[in-house]
Order: sequence, then structure tokens, then C-alpha cells
Amino acid sequence: MRTAPLVVLSLALAACDGSATPPANPLDPNAPTWHADVAPIVSRSCAGCHVEGAIGGFPLITFDDARTIANPIRDSVQSRRMPPWGADNDCNTYENNRALTQDEVDTIVAWVDGGAQEGDPADSPGPVAPLTPFTLDRVDLSLSLAEPYTPQASPDDYRCFLMEWPYEERVWVTGYEVVPDNAAIVHHVIPFLIDPDDAEEYRALDAADPAPGYPCYGGPGGDIETLINTRWLGSWAPGGGARTMPEGYGVRVKPGSLIAVQLHYYSLTTPGPDQTQVNLRISETELGWADVQPWTEVAWVLGLGMEIPANTDDVTHVFEYTEDDSPFTLHDLALHMHTMGQSGEMRVIRQNGDEECLVSVPRWDFNWQTAYALAEPVTVNPGDTVRLTCTWDNPTDDDAAWGEGTGDEMCLGITLLTSDD
Repeated sequence: MRTAPLVVLSLALAACDGSATPPANPLDPNAPTWHADVAPIVSRSCAGCHVEGAIGGFPLITFDDARTIANPIRDSVQSRRMPPWGADNDCNTYENNRALTQDEVDTIVAWVDGGAQEGDPADSPGPVAPLTPFTLDRVDLSLSLAEPYTPQASPDDYRCFLMEWPYEERVWVTGYEVVPDNAAIVHHVIPFLIDPDDAEEYRALDAADPAPGYPCYGGPGGDIETLINTRWLGSWAPGGGARTMPEGYGVRVKPGSLIAVQLHYYSLTTPGPDQTQVNLRISETELGWADVQPWTEVAWVLGLGMEIPANTDDVTHVFEYTEDDSPFTLHDLALHMHTMGQSGEMRVIRQNGDEECLVSVPRWDFNWQTAYALAEPVTVNPGDTVRLTCTWDNPTDDDAAWGEGTGDEMCLGITLLTSDD
């Protein structure tokens, strides 16, 4: 599925043909206006990507920006293609929800159908601007690409860059932020934590490619055993800010570890260089246990039991884990599949049989992966079961199973969790 690039392209083309002309609808004096009604919605949910020089491809800051493509905007929000938000909001409530409510969609539609009127600037609650991303209160370690990299594949280039871990003692990461250097092409960033025992394998991947970094598609590369040991340190997408661990907790990092930063570059034109940076907040004092934990069936990773036959639809596989020891608390959740993925879900089945939906993505889009921050953390107790479900369509003539390649698939749940035991 390639929704995001197609939407960007269609809106860009709309700016060059007749569909970009302002709507010819008769002016409705009771219709919403840009300044009073539409601009605040755009500021919250759209301007993080649609500013000059950012990944959105065109700005949506002024009335003139929006009016010239009012019809495509209406179509994009009506179809829920924009803004990109994969989670079903009936499943749970999320702190970082950028989806439009139905009332907001209706407001934009009524604005366009009513003539896309500007209204009185005095009615505006403020200028359109992306919400200022939350930043770390301090930065103890900054890691950046060793040298600028210019994407070599088009329009998508998935590239991993190794960064040496400088601490000689065990420390705890309590927060992170990503600072993209070339925001016009950086689509998403995932820092992976590489165990010291696996460091040489990743250094070999890096050394085998003469360009900065090395190609990586589904994850940071490596063989099956090393992937099992690999942890996400976090994730970033346009409009995102810093993320801090819950108070009193941190992700433990051993000396000799590596950070493999995966960058997804996307550009419809000739891209420029990038030297993105990852900032970390560090504690040298021992903290409670936090982890960005992947969930999957180990047998699938070993090539057993996750078959997706050729030319089949709605192939579903389920993994369940029942906690039998200590409670833990879930804070953030993400799903990961490749391009055959259609939908995914994580649930908690309580010991008494009650079920709680954690995250559900009914229309999977590989190009818009993000972590969903629970507004209310969920504790999993001994006897409770976490269930991960993934569904795929395989339109090809080849069977698919777990793997790193573009024709392979995965089924992962990724959670930020904490535990006091």
C-alpha cells in the first residue's frame, strides 16, 4: 500500500491543473471560514508535515495555500487518507492522536462546499503553525550520521547508520529526540539498540557497503538470532517531538552496544544530503526497568508457521503470550509488517476472560508506521494474555513468510513497557 506518496503526488499535481482552482461553489454566508474554523484544525493535525521544506511536499500555512487546493483537501480528509493516522480510535485513546474527528472532517467539507471563504483574520485564534514539538529538558549524548548521506534509491531509500556507544559503564536512557537534518526527505526514523555480542555482525554489514551506512528494509539487518536480541530505542515521524520514559524508569544500555539508526528517505525529486541526529537523555543512576519490547512468535522468525500462500487474501496469524510471573505496564504500542500487511491488532485478554483492545490498525500502510502512546497506561497481570494478530493479502505467485526482504513479511508488536520486578 502506498497511500502517502500517492496523496502527496495527487495534491502536487492538483496544484498544476484545473482541480487546483478555488472551488466554484456559491458562497454560503453561514459556512465555516478559514480563519475561524479551518486554520485551527490545520495547525493541530496538518502543519507538522505541510510547512515549507518539510516532508509534506507543499505548505498549508496560509489561506492562499489551502484555497488553491481546497477540493483535494476535502477529498483527502473525507477518505481519511489525511492526516495519516492508522489506529482505530474506538480501540483505545492515545496521547499523540492527530486524526480528525468527524466534526472536524465535516467542518472542512462544509468550508469547501460553502465556497472556501477566508473570513475575518480577527476571528483567528492565532497563526497557523505546527505545534512546537516537545524537546528534552537536557541532552547528555548526541549521535549523528558520521557524514552526510544523499539517498541513492528513489522514491524510497531505507538506510541504516551505525553509531558507537561511548559509555564504558551501564547507563539508562530516559528520553530521546530525533532532529532531522533534511526534513524534506526524512519520512521516519527508528533507532535500534544492538547488543554488544552482535556488534561485529553489524559492523560487517556497514563495512560491506562503500557508501555511508548500509541498506536495511524491514529492520536493522542481521541474521535471525541477532534480530531476536535487537530492541527499538524509539521511533520518530514528521511532527513528532521528544519522548521521555515514565518517571523513575529507563532503558538499560550495556557498554559496547551499538545504535543502528534506520532512516526512511522519501523524495519525488532529486534529494539533497542528510545528516540526521539523535539526542539522548542519560541517567548513570540505576532506574526501574523500561524496555522497548518486540512481541512475536519465535517459531515464525525461525521460518516455521507464518506461511502466507501465493495468490491468497485475508491470511491471518496469531501469537499469544501469557504472563506467569510479574506484572508490567504498557505505555506505547506499534505494529510492524511489510507491504502485504492489511491489518493488525494487539489485545489483552484478562484472566477472567475480559478483553481490552490496545491498538488496532484496520488499514495497514507500511509507509506510515508510528508508535501510539496510550493516554492511560495498561497493566498486564500474571494470568493475563497479550494477543498479537496480523492479516495479509499475497497477490504474488510466490509464497511469503518471515524475512527481511521486500517480498518477505513480518508480524511484530512493539511496546514501551515498564516493570518494578
